[in-house]
Amino acid sequence: MANYPMQFQSIGFGMDNLTGTAFRKIDGFCFTVKIDVNGNMYTVSVPCAVHSEEDAQNLNAAMRRYADEHQKTVKSAFYDGREIYICCRSRELVMKVSEGTREAVELCMYYIRQYSAVPVCSACGRPAELNIFALENKVSVLCEECFSGAQRQIAGETAAKAAAHENIPLGVIGAVLGGLAGAVLWVLFSLMGKIVFVAGALSALAGYFAYKKLGKKISKKSLVLSLLVSFVFLLAGMYFAIGVDVFQSLKNSGIDISFSEAFRWIPDYISLNAGAVLFNNIFGFISFLAGAALCVVQFVNENKMKNRAVRLA
Repeated sequence: MANYPMQFQSIGFGMDNLTGTAFRKIDGFCFTVKIDVNGNMYTVSVPCAVHSEEDAQNLNAAMRRYADEHQKTVKSAFYDGREIYICCRSRELVMKVSEGTREAVELCMYYIRQYSAVPVCSACGRPAELNIFALENKVSVLCEECFSGAQRQIAGETAAKAAAHENIPLGVIGAVLGGLAGAVLWVLFSLMGKIVFVAGALSALAGYFAYKKLGKKISKKSLVLSLLVSFVFLLAGMYFAIGVDVFQSLKNSGIDISFSEAFRWIPDYISLNAGAVLFNNIFGFISFLAGAALCVVQFVNENKMKNRAVRLA
């Protein structure tokens, strides 16, 4: 095989999800490398097309045989008719892109030469002069026509987002509905005698996304408002679930009491069963905090500056 220089360029390494992306153009073919530290692996891909269905099947079979023969270092390899993929196990915690991908890239070039493949756009699939672009911080291999179309689409979405006005009343209604859903879920599972850890998180997430859906936009203050509304409804759900426990306990003790009257006994019930009440509800609070943290991360990711449409190579 030819000794191709492995001077990949990177668009950065995301510490939030421990992934990185690198790219390189070799003889008109655009290679991208995606590194997943969590999975301790990396994937090399190159868009290309062969001249017949038979060649495509043979190329795919050859890639799969290679993966079978190198199972210690290769997780999978195949050709889907438009792109060659090789997923390899990384030998290091953070792989050195230039060294780690050499064999995979040279294997791709070997089969590209053997089957006289041509570079194709990963969007439209047509043979064309290709370039590597960053669209919304994701590397894409496109022809100029598809890139122009992506630019227009992103520009339209950006303009629409900027022109949208936050509808706070509808957003609050959405947060109420989301928080109510979490509260109902908590009560239902409490009636079945189960502790639902995810109910608190779902309450926070449902309130956030429902606010954003109905309110069209969400600001920092609205984020806090949606979480506050969700938390209030989660507390209401917990209180209602305790009232149900009180009612059932008194009924089982032979005390004839109405469901509404049982709620007057809640303070006494909590003082006598503080440990059990705390144990049953602390998971809901912890879960809500986890859900709230996810909402904050989502809000930050949606509002941070992005490489909207940038030519890389």
